Amino acid sequence: MSIFEPEDTSRGRWRLAIRHETVLRYDGPVRASYNELRMTPLDTAAQTRLSSRVEIGPAAQPWHYTDYWGTRVTSFDLQDPHESLTIRASSVVETSPSAWAEPAAAEHRDESWDAIETAVKSGDLAEFTAPTARTKLTPRLQQELRERVDGAGPHTAAERICGWIHEAMAYVPGATGVHTSGREAWESKSGVCQDFSHIAIGMLRAAGVPARYVSGYLFPLKESTPGVSCEGQSHAWTEYWAGDWYGIDATNNVAPGLRHVVVGHGREYTDVVPHKGIYLGAPDSTLTVSVKLTRLA
Repeated sequence: MSIFEPEDTSRGRWRLAIRHETVLRYDGPVRASYNELRMTPLDTAAQTRLSSRVEIGPAAQPWHYTDYWGTRVTSFDLQDPHESLTIRASSVVETSPSAWAEPAAAEHRDESWDAIETAVKSGDLAEFTAPTARTKLTPRLQQELRERVDGAGPHTAAERICGWIHEAMAYVPGATGVHTSGREAWESKSGVCQDFSHIAIGMLRAAGVPARYVSGYLFPLKESTPGVSCEGQSHAWTEYWAGDWYGIDATNNVAPGLRHVVVGHGREYTDVVPHKGIYLGAPDSTLTVSVKLTRLA
């Protein structure tokens, strides 16, 4: 089955509740901390955010803004001594089938390489064409990529890249870390969704297709009924530009659909880290993260 035929057989919509909790326990008192969160789902053509809130303990005054890449950010600081930090982001989102399920989308499957090159030269997509530390390919991999996509149109190239990565890589939690580059994960042929996305981005850009990193959530069950809850985690996939933005999820070898919830976009993971910050005090800390997703409708 082509990845551009979404795995979702229903033409309806899903309503998903997401609860993302992060707990930091420090080895001693922390005198101050400064934090940024990217955990609030976006409103897009494929999803509607019905509600969202962020709870912080100890209590803090949050500030909300949209960053350069269009991601919703919650920032806050704590100036009183504390030995733990709890962040709970809750949201309800309604998702629709992938744009690839729409008949009108098929009319644009043959976007030409010349049209993409013209769009890139306009400057709007330039930041999604250059390699980064986590997406740069080795010369050997670039050569193999050229052999695999030679003569293919942009969409076919994206499909081949997605299938190639999915076949070649093993999904192994803990095999890599947040600082691992795509080429390092490729050498070991193992990694997590972050690595699959970085490799896909690197290959697409090397092939001449603008590509960006997508951070979000994935409801893990392909088949479910309203009321079903399950433990999940943050997820990452890739979007490429060929007249419009289209998604590929190389981890699962599918086009994003009803189970995917978009939180943000960027050049790579570092642009959309769910929680990042600095603190003054104890040298060590313990991090616990849990994500629960519930299908409401």
